[in-house]
Amino acid sequence: MKITNINIVVLFGLFFLGAFNAHAQRIEIDRLEREFRGSYSGRKAYELSQKMIQLDSTYYVGHFFEANYRYERASDKRGYEAAIKSLEKAVALLEKDFPRKLRRTTEIQAYIDSYQYQRKYAFLIYFLAKCYEYVDKPSQAIKVVRRLQNRDFVFNFGISPYSHISWIYLRNRMYSPEKYDFLKPNIEENLEIASRFADSIKTSDKHNQWFLNTYWPDFANDALLSYYHYKNIIYSHQIKLDSAEYFSEQLRRYDRLSHNNYGNLQFIQAKFTEAEDSYETARQNDDYIQKDIKEFDYMQSAIKIFQNDLPSAKSIVENSIKNLGNAPGFGWNNIALSRAYYYSGDLKKSKEFRDKAANFKEIHVGSTWGEVAYDRNTLLFKYLYHKKSISDITFRDKSYWYKPKKLYDISKHHFKQENAHLLLTSELSADPERFIGYYNLFASENNIFFDEIWELIKYFNSDYFIKIFKDKLQEDERERVHKYFNYFIAQFHLEDGDYDLAIKEFERVLEDDYLDETNEKLLIARIHEGLSKAYEEKENMVAANDNLMAFYMNFPQLLPYSDLKMKFNFKVANKTLTPEQEKIVEDLKDCNIEWVENDLNWPTLSINFTKNDKNQVIDYQVEVANDIKFEGNLDLANIEEHPGQLIAFRAFGIELE
Repeated sequence: MKITNINIVVLFGLFFLGAFNAHAQRIEIDRLEREFRGSYSGRKAYELSQKMIQLDSTYYVGHFFEANYRYERASDKRGYEAAIKSLEKAVALLEKDFPRKLRRTTEIQAYIDSYQYQRKYAFLIYFLAKCYEYVDKPSQAIKVVRRLQNRDFVFNFGISPYSHISWIYLRNRMYSPEKYDFLKPNIEENLEIASRFADSIKTSDKHNQWFLNTYWPDFANDALLSYYHYKNIIYSHQIKLDSAEYFSEQLRRYDRLSHNNYGNLQFIQAKFTEAEDSYETARQNDDYIQKDIKEFDYMQSAIKIFQNDLPSAKSIVENSIKNLGNAPGFGWNNIALSRAYYYSGDLKKSKEFRDKAANFKEIHVGSTWGEVAYDRNTLLFKYLYHKKSISDITFRDKSYWYKPKKLYDISKHHFKQENAHLLLTSELSADPERFIGYYNLFASENNIFFDEIWELIKYFNSDYFIKIFKDKLQEDERERVHKYFNYFIAQFHLEDGDYDLAIKEFERVLEDDYLDETNEKLLIARIHEGLSKAYEEKENMVAANDNLMAFYMNFPQLLPYSDLKMKFNFKVANKTLTPEQEKIVEDLKDCNIEWVENDLNWPTLSINFTKNDKNQVIDYQVEVANDIKFEGNLDLANIEEHPGQLIAFRAFGIELE
């Protein structure tokens, strides 16, 4: 077909009209953006993004709004994957249509014209890299960050490519090149690269310093402070305390100290009062708007367990869940609750929260805690649940050994316990970080604590570990942690039947100048438990009983699940009992407790059957040396079976439903 001059004019006109229309649509989109007031995470932002995309899907602004919305709202892998699609689209369109605006310029008027594009680009790159991290694609995250690095902007709006890459190497240090191709073969090399990138932060803005000082003085020290921050994290991980404290102090001078990280630095030195103060400050400074792992809640809950302040250990985490919901951190919070209920003696609740954690796909946001540690925690509390469930059965009925149903339940728990322990030990033996993490007992990346670490390694070669902990006593500068090394040495001697050596090491812990009777009740209780076992084996029953009583006074919730048997006096206030009440008393006395008479060396459990609104109630009280240790009541209206057993647990401060 022959193209005439008229056709050319028509075609040109149509092209011009289309271009004019597209230009008008972009002007309208820019107007909508300028007039937008509100949060990118709000529904209005999403609706506006869809309107913009409908007007012109080839313009970056609508995708920019949608990307921000999806990123802010994401709370799981699926959400971050959806955000990635929008972010990639927005970045690609911005790069395509505004290449000149995304070039480095030191001419102020040209920079003013480019400012909004460079700002948006920097934030899009940051969000995109974070999304790739959260969906376990750190290699992609590094590639994305390098796109910003290659632009070499005068100002990166607080987003440092070097700090981001340093963080990625630190977070993935334990993996191999087979998993992520950018990594080196071992942890030490990966940490060295992380440290080198952190060093580069300090010098990265030197060629921009005049512009920063002149036009953005509030951000002039950003590179230096970011350098301090990441070096602090790396040195804390390596337990290089003087260096970590130095960088913490530099951050404090500029009011940029992370109180969460500083709390962790104190925690790994067993300075629990200082750690708790820092965690409290971190909590007060956090509005819980950012959905990520709140390490300070998890860690302070552990300190409360060490103190035997179990209600606080639970409430801290419950409030965290209330504030965060099912956002990232939900799984870690459920692990912390599982731990708190485990030490409270409530196995049913501990299992409930452990199962929630195991069934939740955690996204490890804002923390170097990763999937390996998460899975190990859930497996650990599975193992501990089955182990303690055996003790639960034997405590409830000391005649369990001739009841087939209970023997079957014990064998079932034993089988599952052994399977879980086999998996744990095989994982631990293959973990390249076991030396800096678990064997140091307190380490910045270690969120399994000393009492649980003992359960992990107690069946390993005792000579091997005794040597490890003796060497640490000579080499480790953390004086407050030394008593924990002594404790582990004592426990291995006890396992080997070397009772004199065990007693010597246990006593050394009790004599330690740094032993904190407020913050270390769990350790003190375990020491007295070990001493009671050792003295009993040596047939020194006076010392064995003294330590058994000290074990009870420090952490009674542990005793029903121990190999030791507690002694109680027992009193019933009622002069006559109904057959139902006699059965309750019989069930109580069948529990694995040694009942004594009129022996004031032991606690006295008193009960009284009363009525409340026609419901039968058991009032109980535990008295030790004229002081009330526990008291309360048990309403039988909602108790289906074995209230006597529940009263027995109440004598140890364990309130089961």
